[in-house]
Amino acid sequence: MTAAAAVAALMLDLSNQDRARLAVELIDSLGDSTWDDDELSRLADERDAELESGAVAALSYEEFLAGVRRPSQPQ
Repeated sequence: MTAAAAVAALMLDLSNQDRARLAVELIDSLGDSTWDDDELSRLADERDAELESGAVAALSYEEFLAGVRRPSQPQ
């Protein structure tokens, strides 16, 4: 078992509040370079252009939720 898998298994025993707090700490530990505002803005513009051109179809809210799975849910 990898270290990440071991941590993930232990994490499931935590309360929702503790897991949320840990998630924030993990994201923060990635550093500022992970969240480049210009890069995120450029990506949002690209996705918008894809929608506007018809290259991709938008999902309804229900379709989006149906595709979202928690790691503990089977696929």
